[in-house]
Amino acid sequence: MNKLPLSLYSLIILLLVIVTGCDLASKDLKQSDIELLAKNLELSYEFVEVKDKAECLANKSLEQCYIFKLSLSMPITFDKPGWEIYFSQKNLIIKAESRDFAVEKINGELHRLYAKEKFSGFEQGKTMLILLTSKAVQLEDALLLPNFYVMSKGLKATVIKSTLSKQIK
Repeated sequence: MNKLPLSLYSLIILLLVIVTGCDLASKDLKQSDIELLAKNLELSYEFVEVKDKAECLANKSLEQCYIFKLSLSMPITFDKPGWEIYFSQKNLIIKAESRDFAVEKINGELHRLYAKEKFSGFEQGKTMLILLTSKAVQLEDALLLPNFYVMSKGLKATVIKSTLSKQIK
């Protein structure tokens, strides 16, 4: 049986590593990545409109619903997956429209915003939008509360600087 030279084995292993995309280790989130997001993520929240009962999606029992625009942007490129944003909202968000993000209710007022599989990361300076529909009796009840935080499994949650008390716009 013919033996392959050691250098050929090394070349084969190197090619396998390149082809299988073993740069996945560099995509793993670290605490420093969570802190980078918390420090640099610009998050703003803007009221868009009130819709009456007939326009409140499938939930016709509502007298009205509120539409808000949640904007996310980063001053730098950030493409690491696996992070989530948690926030409080007094009333249920009944719909979130976004190509890149989804929102779900966790418990009580706590909601989770997370990236969908097709999310490829933040491009430097590019704003990403999420339209949120919230049920509420009055506008004040539909507003998001401050102090959103970003986290990932096994890492420490960190408050997003742009959402600190009374700073969220």
